[in-house]
Amino acid sequence: MAESLTTHLVLARKWRPERFSELVGQEHVTRTLSEALKRGRIAHAFLFTGIRGVGKTTAARILARCLNCEKGPTAEPCGQCAACVEIRGGRSLDVSEIDGATYRKIEDARAIIENLSYRPARDRFKIYIIDEAHQLTDSAFNALLKTLEEPPPHVKFILATTEPQKMPETILSRLQRYDFRRIPYATILERLKDLARREGLEADETALRLLAREAGGSMRDAERMLETAMATASASGKVTEAEVASSLGVASRTTVLKLADAILEKNAAGALAHVRELKSRGANLESLGRDLLETFRNLAVAKLPASDADSPLDDIPDHEVSELKRLAAGASSRDIMRLFRLMADSQEQILRSPYPDLLLEMAVVRMASLAAVIDADELLRAIGSDKTAVPPTSGTPPAPSGGGSSSRGAAKPEGASKEQSSGARRLRVEGEVKADAPLRHELQDDRPRELPELRDFIRGRRAALAGFMEQGAGLVLDGDLLTVTARNDIYVRYLNDNKMVIAELASEHLGRAIRVELSTNGVAKLAAAGRTAIPLGGNGLRRESPSAAAAADTTNPVAMENAQKKTAPSKPVESIREIAPTPPAIDAALRVATPEERQAMLADPAVRRVVDTLDARLVELRIPNLAPASTNEGAARNQSSTPRGGASGKEQSEWQK
Repeated sequence: MAESLTTHLVLARKWRPERFSELVGQEHVTRTLSEALKRGRIAHAFLFTGIRGVGKTTAARILARCLNCEKGPTAEPCGQCAACVEIRGGRSLDVSEIDGATYRKIEDARAIIENLSYRPARDRFKIYIIDEAHQLTDSAFNALLKTLEEPPPHVKFILATTEPQKMPETILSRLQRYDFRRIPYATILERLKDLARREGLEADETALRLLAREAGGSMRDAERMLETAMATASASGKVTEAEVASSLGVASRTTVLKLADAILEKNAAGALAHVRELKSRGANLESLGRDLLETFRNLAVAKLPASDADSPLDDIPDHEVSELKRLAAGASSRDIMRLFRLMADSQEQILRSPYPDLLLEMAVVRMASLAAVIDADELLRAIGSDKTAVPPTSGTPPAPSGGGSSSRGAAKPEGASKEQSSGARRLRVEGEVKADAPLRHELQDDRPRELPELRDFIRGRRAALAGFMEQGAGLVLDGDLLTVTARNDIYVRYLNDNKMVIAELASEHLGRAIRVELSTNGVAKLAAAGRTAIPLGGNGLRRESPSAAAAADTTNPVAMENAQKKTAPSKPVESIREIAPTPPAIDAALRVATPEERQAMLADPAVRRVVDTLDARLVELRIPNLAPASTNEGAARNQSSTPRGGASGKEQSEWQK
């Protein structure tokens, strides 16, 4: 009984590959070495690099058998001769395996150099396999420099390391390097199935998949974990996923998917309960964070359209892929990417923190509490497609939606009422002129979206410009001329500065040279709609009709354009009372000021400074005539503008009249 226990070999040693054809997952290395052996182009020094457990030392032993086999050098050692048997058992006198972490000093390197002068005891070559070669000291490397560059013909060196970057460049330049890759998940899974069949072990495929996933590309780690699963198998001798998860201290795939489902469903309490349950069962929280991160990656991949290219989902069973697609269907790609980024940041902190359980719990609660977001382009499109839901009534047309027309649009009297429409707050002006309703309807956000393909192309190249044009520019294409109509005066300068950019993008999209012209018709219409005579308050000031304003301001190109087109102003309204009765408080506020009140107002230095400032900024400030509208209507329309500061007393008196 004692003898049987001492002779037991673990799976990694019992089923170690003996030929290059049996070394799985490193075909790019084995193929190159086999061809070199067949053609006799054998280097004098090799370097095998890669992570732990991917076959570096095993490949070194196979190469040693190929070189010293009685039938060699050959790509397929016989495995029967004395050299093959002794090398496989580690008893060969001519093949020395040296641990670089133990024999790392310069004295050890000198001992190797002294033995090089002796011929092999029996075999063809004297071979030195130095494992973990990066552990050698600089002095030892310096001692081996000349030897590695020009060793005796009967000597071969094979160095293996997991960290080649720690080795001197002078050493690396003297070695023929082979990089061993991480073994693919599917390859590890097939190897585990083969080992389970050889050992007569009954194991669930889900359990083997969990082992292959936890191996992380290392075949030795996978075989070690399978050995542990065999030792902790149930009484029936069957290895299950639950037992494997419990023995390894990890969460099963079903549990991880339930946790991801709770996060996507915004169930913070349920997600926290899953984490605490796994913690109470002794699960490795660092491993849980990595599994959750991988799940979010798989959810993002599940949102992508199907393609013929290799996908991370190819290595996942069909039922798990179906569950991933179900979860991904209920979430946007943007939210999944946000969750992935948050989990990645949290995982970095979890790996460094002495309190990984608390960090993971709070990370899960935070992810489950996140609100959905939209990007800037979608927000601009959502704002642009928002429509005013206030139904127009008699004398109450909808207000314009242009956000930057405060200087030209219609002023809001105190009787304006605020209403909520489609999630956006709109202002409805009581008593606006009925004739403005068709024009303001034309300026609403429900206008048709001209040239949608061109707008989408511009959005793909210049998202900020496209979002600005979505709100403030109409597009009309006539042959090779693209007319960009500014819908508001705040957009004119920006569009004018970007005319060349729009022309280049339009030319690239349409495949021909496109000229761009900027039109301000939209600005003129908005200005015409906003300058209707509406009283502003108790100070008696009011804005005049478009025709009077255009006649007084000849420097305004928009006003000149309206004057040239002889745009007829809407029918004047003498008072808001003609449209709708006003309460006594509003009626008193809209009362025209008396001469004494106006004189007192202008005598105030603060008011005087405001008047001078407005005049200096070329803002037309109109004061109606004090006489009744019936006798002085013509004079009210022909008043002069506000005089500049420092005017004479006569001019000041005339202006006050």
